[in-house]
Amino acid sequence: MKSLVLESPGVLKLTDMQVPEPEPHERLLRVTHCAVCRTDAKMWSQGHRDLRLPRILGHEVCVVPSDSSGRFVVWPGTACGTCEYCRKGFENLCSAMEILGFHRHGGFAEYLAAPADSLVPVPPELPGAIACLAEPLACTLNALDRVGAAPGERLLIYGAGPVGLLMALAARSRGALPFLHEINAEKLARSHDFRGQIGAELHREDRPGDYDVAVNAAPAWETLGAGLRNLAAGGRFCVFSGFPAGDPVPAGLINEIHYRQLVVSGAYGCTRDQMREAVGILCAFREAAQRLIEDTIGLPRVADAFSSILSGMVLKFVVAL
Repeated sequence: MKSLVLESPGVLKLTDMQVPEPEPHERLLRVTHCAVCRTDAKMWSQGHRDLRLPRILGHEVCVVPSDSSGRFVVWPGTACGTCEYCRKGFENLCSAMEILGFHRHGGFAEYLAAPADSLVPVPPELPGAIACLAEPLACTLNALDRVGAAPGERLLIYGAGPVGLLMALAARSRGALPFLHEINAEKLARSHDFRGQIGAELHREDRPGDYDVAVNAAPAWETLGAGLRNLAAGGRFCVFSGFPAGDPVPAGLINEIHYRQLVVSGAYGCTRDQMREAVGILCAFREAAQRLIEDTIGLPRVADAFSSILSGMVLKFVVAL
């Protein structure tokens, strides 16, 4: 099978590999679409704490089982199912977690193997290129769950890149009122039609202290202080995007909140139930979601897509296989 393998940071190799042999609890899956995540691009450029090389990246995947009909998106985690977190429904926090495209080979290949219980059905009316956005959308739903965003509440989102826009879509689907703060005029121009279609407004600087919830969908430390200042008394802030080392805010402390969902409040990954909800949202808003797709590409163009994504000036690329 054709596969795109990250051998070391900056070194991608398009190669032929053997089709994986699934374990007894797994299914062999033919990949139809795999969206390119900013995390994929960061792993390509600098590695990641959970990345095990060499690795086929890609964790936002739409697939068809090789032995049956139907289409599915894949919850990218493999959890133990027995620990305290798994029993409470927080399988994304399982200490034995292995993640597709990090610890196990992912979706930048013609086939992959994944646990049967990680498959979430995709309705026939939802195109695969849109369906593979379910994983990042589910991660934004996790953030809203962590802060208890409720219908009618005002939600301030820092960053109007793909994940910030998906956060706005998640908020709108639950009846909250999303507002976006973005300092880059080009990014705002690119998202104009999407924002108009879902009814997401822009943050106004003359309304401090006016929000129930704030979320950072951009890894800039300034969003923490600004977000807190823009909250009403009793408001909630969610650290959704971790902060890089070297920033004035202690990155180790903030990233602990980010990765382990500590109060107040972190969000990391998503659960299978959130993936199921995300598929339903994409069905309901599929015309708007289509506007988030910058281009559909093949495996040979993924490295170029990584460079574009790291520039911060593009929306989503989707690999079609």
